[in-house]
Amino acid sequence: MKSSKPSNIFQKILDRVIPTPPDFFSLLAEQSAMVTVTIRNLDQYMVSAEPGLADELAIDEHQADTLKIRNLHQLNRAFSTPIDREDIYRAIVSLDWIITHCKSTINEMLDLDVAPDEHMRRILEELLAGSEALERGFNALSTYPADTQKEAQAARHAHRRIERFYRHSLAELFQGEVTAEMLKKREIYHHLMDGSRHLHQTANVLHDIMVKLV
Repeated sequence: MKSSKPSNIFQKILDRVIPTPPDFFSLLAEQSAMVTVTIRNLDQYMVSAEPGLADELAIDEHQADTLKIRNLHQLNRAFSTPIDREDIYRAIVSLDWIITHCKSTINEMLDLDVAPDEHMRRILEELLAGSEALERGFNALSTYPADTQKEAQAARHAHRRIERFYRHSLAELFQGEVTAEMLKKREIYHHLMDGSRHLHQTANVLHDIMVKLV
């Protein structure tokens, strides 16, 4: 029987020279799942205004930072990547920005003493639907990349609905004499709209990755 020792030695040398790339599909899927967790907590806060959820969001942001730093570190160290390196970077950064705007929203609400209203709740429902679509899309990349197209499109549709809600919320808000309360609420709507823009941007990155895979 022929020994496999020489080939094993060659494989070890090859692995050292050209290391196996990290599983970026799983890394991005995990980061996307963290986005959904964060938005779900913010959505619950908009319904209940439970102070403990603000603490949960602070923990979410810390965990998200850990994932972002880990993913960027893996990307910087990777000799090769299964998908375009720039697309991986764009996905990592875009996903993180969604969480950043969620945290800035809750911070502003607490600092300005703004209570959730119906407009905020409607926007959060769509943000959550969009983030869940992104999560499904990133999970499908490694197995059924073609399925990510409909998920990216679902996230884009959520963003478009948020744009309409945002315009309607401002139109309803600024009726009569401008007050400090109006300006405070406008700040919250603006933070949520920025989060939606990054949701849309991430959906575009997901679609770009899918196009290059199929």
